[in-house]
Amino acid sequence: MQVSTLRLLAVTVAVILVATAGCTGNAASGNSTSSAPERTIIDSAGREVTIPTGIDRVVCSSGGTCVRYLVYLDAADRIAAVESGERGDSANRAYVLANPQFADLPVTGSSRGVDINLEQVMLINPQVIFTMGSRVVSNESSTALTAADTMQIKTGIPVITIASGSFQTEESKQQLYASFRLLGEILGKESRAEELIAYTEATLADLDRRTKDIPESEQKTAFIGGLSHGGAHGLLSTQSEYMPFIWNRVKNVAAGSGVQNADFPKEGLVYADPEYIFIDAGTLGVQDEIGAFEDIKSPVYANLQAVKSRNVYATLPYTSRSTNLETQLVDAYFVGKTVYPERFEDIDPRVKADEIYTMFVGKPVFDQLNANCNNLGFEKVPLTER
Repeated sequence: MQVSTLRLLAVTVAVILVATAGCTGNAASGNSTSSAPERTIIDSAGREVTIPTGIDRVVCSSGGTCVRYLVYLDAADRIAAVESGERGDSANRAYVLANPQFADLPVTGSSRGVDINLEQVMLINPQVIFTMGSRVVSNESSTALTAADTMQIKTGIPVITIASGSFQTEESKQQLYASFRLLGEILGKESRAEELIAYTEATLADLDRRTKDIPESEQKTAFIGGLSHGGAHGLLSTQSEYMPFIWNRVKNVAAGSGVQNADFPKEGLVYADPEYIFIDAGTLGVQDEIGAFEDIKSPVYANLQAVKSRNVYATLPYTSRSTNLETQLVDAYFVGKTVYPERFEDIDPRVKADEIYTMFVGKPVFDQLNANCNNLGFEKVPLTER
């Protein structure tokens, strides 16, 4: 009862703000008129949000996942402004490289972790604001409101919460698909959402069929290092549930360690002695520690079987500004081709990469993304001793 009352209050205040906008400026007044057709949708947080029937001008409350999903839905042309981090041709994110026009858009904020500039957003005057998640904040009276409710009250612009979802579990994957469908409904891109979901399911099924009959005793061991989380990191930055390994039935030596987006013990890596080591090229951006491509040359790792056999390879970075789902799939094919080449005889990882990139972001950007990674992607890592 309390939550429903608060949401009614949020809508009421928003209406008042819109009605009085003429006294202070017209930033929000263009979003709702008595003659404009409207509809009500239910967002990922279960909130009822009234929005215009036709939407062609949107803003994300932050960069990363929200902008990425809009690009996936072939709706990049609806984005009216971006965060500064979503501009430039030096990025290692496919959705940015595929949309150089982002560099010409107004800026809503400086970087991840900095709140969106709501005054700037009101000047830009989008029809809706998209925000990720359903974080709860408190107003001045310590009454619970969602972040979306609060933003809507402040701007007078409809705010829609979209769940991130992921490939990590079946539940989170279905959440991801639900978000694609919700965005499709809002933007009139229903067919595109279904096309994207069908392609993703077919891709995951293809990966599964290639390795599903490998006995556990014959499954190879591997370690992924240099993964970014909150910025670039060194060799020991890993994930215990690294999906390109899981999809390909490669035994992750960090599995079961509870290490998810954190450092694996150096002694643990030496003891585990994996047959393969993969290094995420995102480590190239490291500043406060030794990058993984240098650290792997240390004498500490010289006796690892992966090092001695030169089975150390570079993957493309997929954890930049949260998970780049398309590059996660791209890396999976490279891992599979490297570890089980006989199972992927028909696959050229670079060709497959551009197929996936074209489906998700509309352009074959492998070469450009790899160039931003010093052309290390999908290559053996040089292991000359320091």
